[in-house]
Amino acid sequence: MEANSSYTERSYKLSKLILFLLTFAAFAIVVNINPVFSRYLFGLPIIISGILGVVGTIILYKGRNEPINEKKIIAITVNSAMVILIVTIFISNTLY
Repeated sequence: MEANSSYTERSYKLSKLILFLLTFAAFAIVVNINPVFSRYLFGLPIIISGILGVVGTIILYKGRNEPINEKKIIAITVNSAMVILIVTIFISNTLY
């Protein structure tokens, strides 16, 4: 059971990192020093957050048999939201 418990903990830590990166991207929009520089300050954290969301979802899937607690609910919410966001961005950029 100890190994399964670490899956939720790792995914929860990734979800906290995702929220930090999204906050950094929001501040990059607010500051907006140079449009070209701000584009990278905004885009790079979003892409990294999307990748971390996919990784966090895979880690949560590995720990699917462990009991549900608050950290698991937060990790499921944040990671699935990032997966949906990154898939929507890719579809939007592909179709239009």
